[in-house]
Amino acid sequence: MASSDSAVVHDLKKPWENNKNPIWLASSINMSRNIEKFIFPGKLDVDRKKHIVSLVGKEVLALESLSNPVLLKAENLSSFDKEYLVEHFMTMKSFQQTGIGDAFILDDTGEQMVLFNVGDHLSFYRIDMTENFENTWNQLVKMETALGKTLNYSFLPKFGFLTSDASQCGTALAVTVYLQLPALVHLEKLNEILEANDDENIFITGIQGDPTDVIGDVLAIQNNYTLGVTEENILTSMRNYTTKLILEENSARQEIRKTVNPVIMDKISRAYAVLRHSYQIEAIEALNAISLLKLGLDMGWVSGIKTEELNRLFYTCRRSHLISQFKEKPTQADLPHKRADCIHSLLKNVKLEM
Repeated sequence: MASSDSAVVHDLKKPWENNKNPIWLASSINMSRNIEKFIFPGKLDVDRKKHIVSLVGKEVLALESLSNPVLLKAENLSSFDKEYLVEHFMTMKSFQQTGIGDAFILDDTGEQMVLFNVGDHLSFYRIDMTENFENTWNQLVKMETALGKTLNYSFLPKFGFLTSDASQCGTALAVTVYLQLPALVHLEKLNEILEANDDENIFITGIQGDPTDVIGDVLAIQNNYTLGVTEENILTSMRNYTTKLILEENSARQEIRKTVNPVIMDKISRAYAVLRHSYQIEAIEALNAISLLKLGLDMGWVSGIKTEELNRLFYTCRRSHLISQFKEKPTQADLPHKRADCIHSLLKNVKLEM
């Protein structure tokens, strides 16, 4: 059973395969719900958790909005499988502590995941690469509403939907948008722009959840509050803020084009050299260099590759996605060299046009 469950995880369709956007990497939405007659999962015994998975799992598997869904029990998934799911769905929540009584439902779109007893009784996840997180939210609402016809969610008029983390009560809606902003980062304008557009409704961090560590020039923009605001308020704030950042990034790119900035040109040429000629390369170094190469492509200084190919590489050179490409799992010591080989293969036709 465990091996077949692993196959489901690693055979997930890759939603990022055809993402041609030079700035917008992805958006993800998480909506949490708890069932009225049960205490929160952290206080539940294993038998009660299993009952929730059995009871609610059948309802979720029957949803028309899911395409060929499969229920996977956490105890049948390896540590590697769980790491892969974190990377695939770009969550900042670790699944390594999940075990007996916890479960996942995945469908064959590779875009949707439902968690059972991971913090809350139910967590709906959906990722999207098309800039339309409003539609993503609508899809989750359909699922939540359909289940709500037979389930009573924990809800109080004063506090909204109740969650195991009190700070997430209310809408229990978390929206995250991942933007790649190399022009602002390398012109050293990012902090200035963020200060000028400071918004208490918005929280900004890196892709690993550390606000001081921007990896691959990617910012994760999230809603700061779920209580005292409506879902529509959250979506509007997120749309307004991300639009401002995208406009600022495009303006910074225009500045680079007009001035032909030698510092930026040098950074891009060095990134090209690292990616094309390194014998081994760590994931963070690769992500940083890929971002600069994407910027060079957008500037017309790099040829022989497409934006969607570099976006694809950004996802697939991460640790668990890289490992999954090999029949025999490489050792941790071999992984940097394997990563370099994979990158060399993809970039073999890439040229600098400076």
